[in-house]
Amino acid sequence: MNKNKRTIKSMFTISKNTKLRMKSFLQKLSSSFGFVIILMPIFGIFYSIGSLFENNITGELFKNFGKILFSNIGLWFCLSIIIGFTNNKGAAVYSGIISYFVFNIFISVFIVSENYYFNIWFWKSLETKIFLTSFLFGNIQTFNTGVVGGISIGAVITILYNKFKNQNLIKSLTFFSKEKFVILLTPFVSMILATIFIIVWPIIGYFMMVIGKVVSKSPIGLDAFIFRTFQRMLIPFGSSLLWQAPMWYSSIGGSVSDYELPLLVEYIYRTNPNLSADAIEKIRGALSQYKNYADFFDYLNTNLSTEINNLLDINSSWKPAFDSFSKIEGDQFLSYAALNSKYITIDDCWNVGLRFSRFITGGFINSMFTLPTIGFTMLIFVKKGERKKELGVYLTAALTAFLLGITEPIEYMFCYTMPLFFFAIYAPFNGIIAMVTSLLKIKVGTMFSTGLFDFTFSGIIPTVNGQETNIWLLPIVGIFASILIFIITYVYIKYYSSKKIKNDVNKEEGLNSSTI
Repeated sequence: MNKNKRTIKSMFTISKNTKLRMKSFLQKLSSSFGFVIILMPIFGIFYSIGSLFENNITGELFKNFGKILFSNIGLWFCLSIIIGFTNNKGAAVYSGIISYFVFNIFISVFIVSENYYFNIWFWKSLETKIFLTSFLFGNIQTFNTGVVGGISIGAVITILYNKFKNQNLIKSLTFFSKEKFVILLTPFVSMILATIFIIVWPIIGYFMMVIGKVVSKSPIGLDAFIFRTFQRMLIPFGSSLLWQAPMWYSSIGGSVSDYELPLLVEYIYRTNPNLSADAIEKIRGALSQYKNYADFFDYLNTNLSTEINNLLDINSSWKPAFDSFSKIEGDQFLSYAALNSKYITIDDCWNVGLRFSRFITGGFINSMFTLPTIGFTMLIFVKKGERKKELGVYLTAALTAFLLGITEPIEYMFCYTMPLFFFAIYAPFNGIIAMVTSLLKIKVGTMFSTGLFDFTFSGIIPTVNGQETNIWLLPIVGIFASILIFIITYVYIKYYSSKKIKNDVNKEEGLNSSTI
Protein backbone atom coordinates (compact mmCIF):
# COMPACT_ATOMS: atom_id res chain seq x y z
CA MET A 1 0.00 0.00 0.00
CA ASN A 2 2.76 2.42 0.99
CA LYS A 3 4.65 1.47 -2.14
CA ASN A 4 1.62 2.34 -4.27
CA LYS A 5 1.28 5.67 -2.48
CA ARG A 6 4.93 6.45 -3.16
CA THR A 7 4.47 5.50 -6.82
CA ILE A 8 1.42 7.75 -7.20
CA LYS A 9 3.21 10.57 -5.38
CA SER A 10 6.24 10.25 -7.63
CA MET A 11 4.02 10.61 -10.70
CA PHE A 12 2.98 14.08 -9.56
CA THR A 13 6.30 15.19 -8.11
CA ILE A 14 8.42 17.57 -10.15
CA SER A 15 12.08 16.61 -9.94
CA LYS A 16 14.72 19.10 -8.86
CA ASN A 17 16.34 18.96 -12.31
CA THR A 18 13.02 19.75 -13.97
CA LYS A 19 12.54 22.74 -11.66
CA LEU A 20 16.04 23.99 -12.43
CA ARG A 21 15.51 23.57 -16.18
CA MET A 22 12.20 25.40 -15.96
CA LYS A 23 13.76 28.24 -13.97
CA SER A 24 16.64 28.46 -16.45
CA PHE A 25 14.19 28.53 -19.37
CA LEU A 26 12.07 31.30 -17.83
CA GLN A 27 15.14 33.39 -17.03
CA LYS A 28 16.48 32.93 -20.55
CA LEU A 29 13.11 33.88 -22.02
CA SER A 30 12.96 37.03 -19.91
CA SER A 31 16.51 38.00 -20.86
CA SER A 32 15.64 37.41 -24.53
CA PHE A 33 12.85 40.00 -24.27
CA GLY A 34 15.53 42.38 -23.04
CA PHE A 35 16.98 42.60 -26.56
CA VAL A 36 13.76 44.33 -27.64
CA ILE A 37 13.21 46.33 -24.47
CA ILE A 38 16.67 47.88 -24.71
CA LEU A 39 15.69 49.37 -28.09
CA MET A 40 12.58 51.07 -26.77
CA PRO A 41 14.12 54.13 -25.06
CA ILE A 42 16.00 55.41 -28.10
CA PHE A 43 13.17 54.79 -30.56
CA GLY A 44 10.73 56.22 -28.02
CA ILE A 45 12.80 59.40 -27.84
CA PHE A 46 12.75 59.62 -31.65
CA TYR A 47 8.96 59.33 -31.60
CA SER A 48 8.66 61.98 -28.87
CA ILE A 49 10.84 64.40 -30.78
CA GLY A 50 8.73 63.79 -33.88
CA SER A 51 5.58 64.70 -31.96
CA LEU A 52 7.09 68.10 -31.14
CA PHE A 53 7.33 68.97 -34.85
CA GLU A 54 3.87 68.33 -36.27
CA ASN A 55 3.25 68.67 -40.01
CA ASN A 56 6.83 69.21 -41.15
CA ILE A 57 9.63 67.09 -42.52
CA THR A 58 11.58 67.04 -39.24
CA GLY A 59 8.62 65.60 -37.36
CA GLU A 60 7.97 62.98 -40.04
CA LEU A 61 11.65 62.01 -40.04
CA PHE A 62 11.79 61.32 -36.31
CA LYS A 63 8.36 59.67 -36.19
CA ASN A 64 9.38 57.32 -38.98
CA PHE A 65 12.55 56.50 -37.04
CA GLY A 66 10.32 55.56 -34.11
CA LYS A 67 8.12 53.40 -36.33
CA ILE A 68 11.12 51.26 -37.29
CA LEU A 69 10.64 49.50 -33.95
CA PHE A 70 6.96 49.90 -33.17
CA SER A 71 5.50 49.12 -36.60
CA ASN A 72 7.61 45.97 -36.91
CA ILE A 73 7.57 44.77 -33.32
CA GLY A 74 6.95 41.14 -34.33
CA LEU A 75 10.24 41.00 -36.26
CA TRP A 76 12.25 42.27 -33.30
CA PHE A 77 10.67 39.81 -30.87
CA CYS A 78 11.34 37.02 -33.37
CA LEU A 79 15.03 37.92 -33.54
CA SER A 80 15.32 38.42 -29.78
CA ILE A 81 14.06 34.87 -29.10
CA ILE A 82 16.52 33.46 -31.63
CA ILE A 83 19.45 35.45 -30.25
CA GLY A 84 18.65 34.43 -26.67
CA PHE A 85 18.18 30.71 -27.30
CA THR A 86 20.88 30.05 -29.92
CA ASN A 87 23.73 31.92 -28.26
CA ASN A 88 23.63 34.71 -30.83
CA LYS A 89 24.37 32.53 -33.87
CA GLY A 90 24.36 34.49 -37.13
CA ALA A 91 22.93 31.65 -39.22
CA ALA A 92 19.98 31.34 -36.84
CA VAL A 93 19.29 35.08 -36.98
CA TYR A 94 19.56 34.97 -40.78
CA SER A 95 17.04 32.11 -40.85
CA GLY A 96 14.74 34.12 -38.60
CA ILE A 97 14.69 37.06 -41.02
CA ILE A 98 13.97 34.73 -43.94
CA SER A 99 11.22 33.01 -41.97
CA TYR A 100 9.54 36.29 -41.00
CA PHE A 101 9.38 37.38 -44.64
CA VAL A 102 8.17 34.02 -45.97
CA PHE A 103 5.58 33.68 -43.18
CA ASN A 104 3.97 37.07 -43.88
CA ILE A 105 4.19 36.97 -47.68
CA PHE A 106 2.64 33.49 -47.73
CA ILE A 107 -0.35 34.73 -45.71
CA SER A 108 -0.74 37.91 -47.76
CA VAL A 109 -1.13 36.00 -51.04
CA PHE A 110 -4.39 34.39 -49.88
CA ILE A 111 -6.06 37.54 -48.53
CA VAL A 112 -8.99 38.73 -50.65
CA SER A 113 -10.13 42.20 -49.53
CA GLU A 114 -13.72 43.39 -49.79
CA ASN A 115 -14.07 46.99 -48.52
CA TYR A 116 -13.90 46.77 -44.71
CA TYR A 117 -13.73 42.98 -44.70
CA PHE A 118 -11.59 40.22 -46.19
CA ASN A 119 -11.71 36.50 -46.91
CA ILE A 120 -8.92 33.98 -46.51
CA TRP A 121 -9.48 30.32 -47.30
CA PHE A 122 -12.59 29.17 -45.41
CA TRP A 123 -12.69 32.30 -43.22
CA LYS A 124 -15.23 34.80 -44.57
CA SER A 125 -15.99 38.46 -43.80
CA LEU A 126 -13.27 39.03 -41.22
CA GLU A 127 -12.82 42.68 -40.22
CA THR A 128 -9.79 44.22 -41.90
CA LYS A 129 -9.11 46.78 -39.17
CA ILE A 130 -8.96 44.04 -36.51
CA PHE A 131 -6.98 41.28 -38.20
CA LEU A 132 -4.77 42.91 -40.86
CA THR A 133 -1.78 45.23 -40.93
CA SER A 134 0.72 46.47 -43.50
CA PHE A 135 3.81 44.32 -43.83
CA LEU A 136 6.95 46.30 -43.04
CA PHE A 137 6.60 49.69 -44.78
CA GLY A 138 4.75 48.58 -47.91
CA ASN A 139 1.13 48.14 -48.95
CA ILE A 140 1.17 44.36 -48.57
CA GLN A 141 -1.57 43.26 -46.16
CA THR A 142 -0.92 40.39 -43.76
CA PHE A 143 -2.20 39.13 -40.42
CA ASN A 144 -1.54 41.48 -37.52
CA THR A 145 0.04 38.76 -35.38
CA GLY A 146 2.38 41.23 -33.68
CA VAL A 147 4.36 39.92 -30.74
CA VAL A 148 2.60 36.52 -30.77
CA GLY A 149 3.57 35.88 -34.38
CA GLY A 150 7.12 37.09 -33.82
CA ILE A 151 7.66 34.88 -30.78
CA SER A 152 6.12 31.88 -32.59
CA ILE A 153 8.43 32.30 -35.60
CA GLY A 154 11.42 32.82 -33.31
CA ALA A 155 10.57 29.68 -31.32
CA VAL A 156 10.17 27.51 -34.43
CA ILE A 157 13.45 28.71 -35.95
CA THR A 158 15.24 28.22 -32.62
CA ILE A 159 14.02 24.61 -32.42
CA LEU A 160 14.91 24.04 -36.07
CA TYR A 161 18.40 25.47 -35.64
CA ASN A 162 19.23 23.60 -32.43
CA LYS A 163 18.02 20.31 -33.94
CA PHE A 164 19.75 20.49 -37.33
CA LYS A 165 22.76 22.80 -36.85
CA ASN A 166 25.12 19.80 -36.82
CA GLN A 167 23.27 17.74 -39.43
CA ASN A 168 25.63 16.11 -41.95
CA LEU A 169 24.47 15.13 -45.44
CA ILE A 170 25.91 12.68 -47.96
CA LYS A 171 29.31 13.57 -49.37
CA SER A 172 27.98 15.06 -52.63
CA LEU A 173 25.77 17.45 -50.60
CA THR A 174 28.32 18.38 -47.96
CA PHE A 175 28.10 22.05 -48.95
CA PHE A 176 24.50 22.11 -47.66
CA SER A 177 25.29 20.47 -44.31
CA LYS A 178 24.93 21.84 -40.80
CA GLU A 179 23.85 25.52 -40.51
CA LYS A 180 23.25 25.82 -44.27
CA PHE A 181 20.84 22.93 -44.02
CA VAL A 182 18.84 24.93 -41.46
CA ILE A 183 18.69 27.88 -43.87
CA LEU A 184 17.45 25.56 -46.65
CA LEU A 185 14.69 24.15 -44.43
CA THR A 186 13.56 27.58 -43.20
CA PRO A 187 11.25 28.61 -46.10
CA PHE A 188 9.39 25.29 -46.06
CA VAL A 189 8.95 25.27 -42.28
CA SER A 190 7.82 28.91 -42.43
CA MET A 191 5.12 28.09 -44.98
CA ILE A 192 3.87 25.28 -42.75
CA LEU A 193 3.75 27.68 -39.78
CA ALA A 194 1.93 30.28 -41.91
CA THR A 195 -0.61 27.62 -42.93
CA ILE A 196 -1.25 26.83 -39.27
CA PHE A 197 -1.71 30.53 -38.51
CA ILE A 198 -4.20 30.97 -41.37
CA ILE A 199 -6.26 28.20 -39.80
CA VAL A 200 -6.03 29.21 -36.14
CA TRP A 201 -5.15 32.91 -35.97
CA PRO A 202 -8.70 34.26 -36.50
CA ILE A 203 -9.74 32.16 -33.49
CA ILE A 204 -6.74 33.23 -31.38
CA GLY A 205 -7.12 36.86 -32.44
CA TYR A 206 -10.81 36.81 -31.58
CA PHE A 207 -10.25 35.36 -28.10
CA MET A 208 -7.40 37.78 -27.39
CA MET A 209 -9.73 40.60 -28.41
CA VAL A 210 -12.46 39.25 -26.11
CA ILE A 211 -10.01 39.00 -23.21
CA GLY A 212 -8.88 42.56 -23.95
CA LYS A 213 -12.49 43.76 -23.86
CA VAL A 214 -13.14 41.98 -20.56
CA VAL A 215 -10.01 43.53 -19.06
CA SER A 216 -10.86 47.00 -20.39
CA LYS A 217 -14.39 46.78 -18.96
CA SER A 218 -13.31 45.51 -15.54
CA PRO A 219 -13.90 47.90 -12.62
CA ILE A 220 -11.47 50.80 -12.78
CA GLY A 221 -8.44 50.11 -10.61
CA LEU A 222 -9.05 46.37 -10.19
CA ASP A 223 -7.13 45.44 -13.34
CA ALA A 224 -4.19 47.63 -12.33
CA PHE A 225 -4.16 46.14 -8.80
CA ILE A 226 -4.08 42.54 -10.05
CA PHE A 227 -1.48 43.28 -12.70
CA ARG A 228 0.99 45.12 -10.47
CA THR A 229 0.63 42.72 -7.53
CA PHE A 230 1.44 39.62 -9.58
CA GLN A 231 4.11 41.44 -11.59
CA ARG A 232 6.04 42.21 -8.40
CA MET A 233 5.51 38.71 -7.00
CA LEU A 234 7.29 37.23 -10.03
CA ILE A 235 10.42 39.39 -9.65
CA PRO A 236 12.33 36.90 -7.41
CA PHE A 237 11.80 34.19 -10.04
CA GLY A 238 13.01 36.34 -12.93
CA SER A 239 9.79 35.79 -14.87
CA SER A 240 7.84 39.04 -14.42
CA LEU A 241 8.15 39.81 -18.13
CA LEU A 242 6.14 36.70 -18.98
CA TRP A 243 3.18 38.16 -17.06
CA GLN A 244 3.86 41.69 -18.26
CA ALA A 245 4.33 41.01 -21.99
CA PRO A 246 0.69 40.14 -22.92
CA MET A 247 -0.58 43.28 -21.18
CA TRP A 248 2.06 45.62 -22.53
CA TYR A 249 2.61 44.26 -26.03
CA SER A 250 -0.56 42.48 -27.23
CA SER A 251 -4.26 43.17 -27.76
CA ILE A 252 -4.96 41.75 -24.29
CA GLY A 253 -3.55 45.02 -22.98
CA GLY A 254 -5.63 47.10 -25.36
CA SER A 255 -6.63 47.79 -28.96
CA VAL A 256 -8.52 50.67 -30.59
CA SER A 257 -9.90 48.59 -33.47
CA ASP A 258 -13.49 48.58 -32.17
CA TYR A 259 -13.44 52.20 -31.02
CA GLU A 260 -13.13 54.11 -34.29
CA LEU A 261 -16.43 55.99 -34.07
CA PRO A 262 -16.35 56.72 -30.30
CA LEU A 263 -12.82 58.11 -30.66
CA LEU A 264 -13.88 60.20 -33.64
CA VAL A 265 -16.72 61.66 -31.58
CA GLU A 266 -14.28 62.50 -28.78
CA TYR A 267 -12.07 64.30 -31.30
CA ILE A 268 -15.05 66.28 -32.60
CA TYR A 269 -16.11 67.26 -29.07
CA ARG A 270 -12.56 68.28 -28.13
CA THR A 271 -11.96 70.38 -31.24
CA ASN A 272 -15.46 71.90 -31.27
CA PRO A 273 -16.08 73.03 -27.68
CA ASN A 274 -18.99 75.28 -28.71
CA LEU A 275 -21.16 72.61 -30.30
CA SER A 276 -24.85 73.18 -29.72
CA ALA A 277 -26.89 70.78 -27.62
CA ASP A 278 -28.85 69.83 -30.74
CA ALA A 279 -25.64 68.94 -32.64
CA ILE A 280 -24.38 66.84 -29.74
CA GLU A 281 -27.69 64.99 -29.61
CA LYS A 282 -27.52 64.28 -33.36
CA ILE A 283 -23.96 62.97 -33.05
CA ARG A 284 -24.97 60.66 -30.20
CA GLY A 285 -27.91 59.38 -32.21
CA ALA A 286 -25.70 58.72 -35.24
CA LEU A 287 -23.15 56.94 -33.04
CA SER A 288 -25.77 54.43 -31.91
CA GLN A 289 -27.21 54.06 -35.42
CA TYR A 290 -24.14 53.68 -37.65
CA LYS A 291 -21.47 51.01 -37.27
CA ASN A 292 -18.87 51.92 -39.91
CA TYR A 293 -16.85 55.04 -40.56
CA ALA A 294 -18.07 55.75 -44.11
CA ASP A 295 -21.78 55.84 -43.19
CA PHE A 296 -21.13 57.82 -40.03
CA PHE A 297 -19.01 60.41 -41.84
CA ASP A 298 -21.61 60.76 -44.62
CA TYR A 299 -24.23 61.50 -41.97
CA LEU A 300 -22.04 64.16 -40.36
CA ASN A 301 -21.21 65.71 -43.72
CA THR A 302 -24.88 65.84 -44.72
CA ASN A 303 -26.41 67.04 -41.46
CA LEU A 304 -23.70 68.81 -39.46
CA SER A 305 -21.23 70.30 -41.94
CA THR A 306 -21.95 73.83 -40.71
CA GLU A 307 -21.78 72.89 -37.03
CA ILE A 308 -18.50 70.94 -37.05
CA ASN A 309 -15.67 73.31 -37.92
CA ASN A 310 -12.99 70.79 -38.83
CA LEU A 311 -15.15 68.22 -40.60
CA LEU A 312 -13.21 68.45 -43.87
CA ASP A 313 -9.95 67.77 -42.03
CA ILE A 314 -11.18 64.47 -40.60
CA ASN A 315 -10.61 62.40 -43.74
CA SER A 316 -7.20 63.94 -44.40
CA SER A 317 -5.87 63.99 -40.82
CA TRP A 318 -7.87 62.09 -38.22
CA LYS A 319 -8.64 58.99 -40.33
CA PRO A 320 -4.97 58.30 -41.23
CA ALA A 321 -4.06 58.79 -37.56
CA PHE A 322 -6.65 56.22 -36.49
CA ASP A 323 -5.58 53.76 -39.19
CA SER A 324 -2.06 54.00 -37.82
CA PHE A 325 -3.32 53.49 -34.25
CA SER A 326 -5.39 50.46 -35.22
CA LYS A 327 -2.20 48.55 -36.05
CA ILE A 328 -0.77 49.14 -32.56
CA GLU A 329 -1.54 46.81 -29.66
CA GLY A 330 -0.75 46.69 -25.98
CA ASP A 331 -0.90 49.11 -23.08
CA GLN A 332 2.68 50.33 -23.45
CA PHE A 333 2.67 51.06 -27.17
CA LEU A 334 -0.84 52.53 -27.29
CA SER A 335 -0.34 54.77 -24.27
CA TYR A 336 2.88 56.12 -25.72
CA ALA A 337 1.27 56.72 -29.12
CA ALA A 338 -1.75 58.46 -27.57
CA LEU A 339 0.46 60.67 -25.40
CA ASN A 340 2.22 61.87 -28.54
CA SER A 341 -0.79 62.46 -30.80
CA LYS A 342 -3.10 65.44 -31.17
CA TYR A 343 -5.74 63.43 -33.05
CA ILE A 344 -6.26 60.54 -30.61
CA THR A 345 -5.21 61.71 -27.16
CA ILE A 346 -4.80 59.70 -23.99
CA ASP A 347 -7.81 61.52 -22.52
CA ASP A 348 -9.96 60.61 -25.54
CA CYS A 349 -9.07 56.97 -24.96
CA TRP A 350 -10.00 57.08 -21.28
CA ASN A 351 -13.28 58.82 -22.12
CA VAL A 352 -14.36 55.86 -24.29
CA GLY A 353 -13.23 53.25 -21.75
CA LEU A 354 -9.71 52.54 -23.05
CA ARG A 355 -7.64 53.12 -19.92
CA PHE A 356 -4.22 53.05 -21.55
CA SER A 357 -1.23 53.42 -19.18
CA ARG A 358 -3.13 51.79 -16.28
CA PHE A 359 -0.60 48.93 -16.20
CA ILE A 360 2.31 51.39 -16.23
CA THR A 361 1.67 54.50 -14.14
CA GLY A 362 1.81 52.82 -10.73
CA GLY A 363 5.34 51.71 -11.54
CA PHE A 364 6.59 55.30 -11.39
CA ILE A 365 5.48 55.55 -7.75
CA ASN A 366 7.33 52.33 -6.99
CA SER A 367 10.57 53.25 -8.77
CA MET A 368 10.81 56.90 -7.76
CA PHE A 369 9.33 56.83 -4.25
CA THR A 370 8.57 53.43 -2.71
CA LEU A 371 11.81 51.55 -3.36
CA PRO A 372 14.24 54.37 -2.49
CA THR A 373 12.30 54.73 0.79
CA ILE A 374 12.54 50.99 1.52
CA GLY A 375 16.27 51.13 0.79
CA PHE A 376 16.71 54.08 3.16
CA THR A 377 14.73 52.30 5.88
CA MET A 378 16.85 49.17 5.57
CA LEU A 379 20.03 51.26 5.72
CA ILE A 380 18.92 52.59 9.11
CA PHE A 381 19.20 49.07 10.53
CA VAL A 382 22.75 48.53 9.31
CA LYS A 383 25.22 48.90 12.20
CA LYS A 384 26.61 52.41 12.44
CA GLY A 385 30.14 51.16 11.90
CA GLU A 386 29.11 49.43 8.66
CA ARG A 387 26.67 52.09 7.42
CA LYS A 388 29.24 54.25 5.65
CA LYS A 389 30.62 51.25 3.77
CA GLU A 390 27.15 50.12 2.69
CA LEU A 391 25.91 53.61 1.80
CA GLY A 392 27.30 53.46 -1.74
CA VAL A 393 25.50 50.19 -2.44
CA TYR A 394 22.14 51.51 -1.27
CA LEU A 395 22.60 54.88 -2.95
CA THR A 396 23.49 53.27 -6.28
CA ALA A 397 20.50 50.93 -6.13
CA ALA A 398 18.15 53.80 -5.17
CA LEU A 399 19.38 56.05 -7.99
CA THR A 400 19.11 53.18 -10.48
CA ALA A 401 15.46 52.76 -9.54
CA PHE A 402 14.73 56.51 -9.38
CA LEU A 403 16.42 57.55 -12.63
CA LEU A 404 16.09 54.47 -14.84
CA GLY A 405 13.21 52.55 -13.27
CA ILE A 406 15.37 49.43 -12.90
CA THR A 407 14.06 48.07 -9.62
CA GLU A 408 15.79 44.71 -9.21
CA PRO A 409 18.91 46.01 -7.37
CA ILE A 410 16.81 47.12 -4.40
CA GLU A 411 14.19 44.38 -4.67
CA TYR A 412 16.85 41.66 -4.60
CA MET A 413 18.11 43.17 -1.34
CA PHE A 414 14.98 42.10 0.52
CA CYS A 415 12.97 39.64 -1.59
CA TYR A 416 15.08 36.71 -0.33
CA THR A 417 15.96 37.99 3.15
CA MET A 418 12.41 39.23 3.91
CA PRO A 419 10.14 36.99 1.79
CA LEU A 420 7.07 37.54 3.98
CA PHE A 421 7.48 41.30 3.67
CA PHE A 422 8.04 41.04 -0.09
CA PHE A 423 5.06 38.82 -0.95
CA ALA A 424 2.55 39.80 1.73
CA ILE A 425 3.26 43.54 2.03
CA TYR A 426 5.39 44.97 -0.77
CA ALA A 427 3.67 43.29 -3.75
CA PRO A 428 0.07 44.07 -2.63
CA PHE A 429 1.20 47.59 -1.67
CA ASN A 430 2.28 48.04 -5.29
CA GLY A 431 -1.11 46.83 -6.45
CA ILE A 432 -2.91 49.30 -4.19
CA ILE A 433 -0.79 52.20 -5.45
CA ALA A 434 -1.52 51.18 -9.06
CA MET A 435 -5.23 51.11 -8.22
CA VAL A 436 -5.00 54.61 -6.73
CA THR A 437 -3.21 56.05 -9.78
CA SER A 438 -5.83 54.46 -12.01
CA LEU A 439 -8.71 55.85 -9.94
CA LEU A 440 -7.10 59.31 -10.06
CA LYS A 441 -6.67 58.96 -13.85
CA ILE A 442 -2.94 59.66 -13.76
CA LYS A 443 -1.63 58.84 -17.22
CA VAL A 444 2.08 58.30 -17.83
CA GLY A 445 3.52 56.04 -20.52
CA THR A 446 6.93 54.47 -20.91
CA MET A 447 9.30 53.23 -23.57
CA PHE A 448 11.75 51.48 -21.25
CA SER A 449 10.85 51.46 -17.59
CA THR A 450 9.38 53.73 -14.94
CA GLY A 451 12.14 56.09 -13.83
CA LEU A 452 12.66 59.85 -14.02
CA PHE A 453 13.93 59.75 -17.61
CA ASP A 454 10.79 58.03 -18.87
CA PHE A 455 8.65 60.25 -16.67
CA THR A 456 10.15 63.24 -18.47
CA PHE A 457 9.59 61.95 -22.00
CA SER A 458 6.30 60.12 -21.37
CA GLY A 459 4.76 62.39 -18.76
CA ILE A 460 6.14 65.92 -18.60
CA ILE A 461 6.64 66.54 -22.34
CA PRO A 462 3.18 65.23 -23.35
CA THR A 463 1.63 67.37 -20.59
CA VAL A 464 3.45 70.46 -21.86
CA ASN A 465 2.14 69.61 -25.34
CA GLY A 466 -1.44 69.77 -24.07
CA GLN A 467 -2.24 66.20 -22.98
CA GLU A 468 -4.53 65.76 -19.96
CA THR A 469 -2.35 63.49 -17.81
CA ASN A 470 -2.93 64.61 -14.19
CA ILE A 471 0.79 64.03 -13.55
CA TRP A 472 0.79 66.72 -10.87
CA LEU A 473 -0.95 64.15 -8.67
CA LEU A 474 1.84 61.59 -9.06
CA PRO A 475 4.38 63.21 -6.67
CA ILE A 476 1.59 63.78 -4.12
CA VAL A 477 0.65 60.09 -4.20
CA GLY A 478 4.35 59.25 -4.18
CA ILE A 479 5.03 61.23 -1.01
CA PHE A 480 2.11 59.60 0.80
CA ALA A 481 3.30 56.18 -0.42
CA SER A 482 6.82 56.91 0.84
CA ILE A 483 5.59 57.90 4.30
CA LEU A 484 3.36 54.85 4.54
CA ILE A 485 5.94 52.34 3.30
CA PHE A 486 8.59 53.85 5.59
CA ILE A 487 6.38 53.26 8.63
CA ILE A 488 5.43 49.74 7.49
CA THR A 489 9.02 48.73 6.68
CA TYR A 490 10.41 50.22 9.88
CA VAL A 491 7.84 48.47 12.05
CA TYR A 492 8.29 45.16 10.21
CA ILE A 493 12.07 45.15 10.59
CA LYS A 494 12.10 46.42 14.16
CA TYR A 495 9.31 44.39 15.73
CA TYR A 496 8.46 41.39 13.57
CA SER A 497 11.71 40.32 11.99
CA SER A 498 14.32 42.21 13.99
CA LYS A 499 16.59 39.32 14.90
CA LYS A 500 16.66 37.80 11.43
CA ILE A 501 17.05 41.08 9.56
CA LYS A 502 19.70 42.48 11.87
CA ASN A 503 21.72 39.33 11.28
CA ASP A 504 21.16 39.37 7.52
CA VAL A 505 22.03 43.01 6.92
CA ASN A 506 25.43 42.56 8.56
CA LYS A 507 26.46 39.39 6.71
CA GLU A 508 28.73 39.53 3.69
CA GLU A 509 26.25 37.50 1.65
CA GLY A 510 23.37 39.71 2.81
CA LEU A 511 22.78 43.26 1.72
CA ASN A 512 25.98 44.11 -0.14
CA SER A 513 26.98 44.78 -3.69
CA SER A 514 27.22 41.13 -4.60
CA THR A 515 23.50 40.81 -3.96
CA ILE A 516 22.87 43.38 -6.65
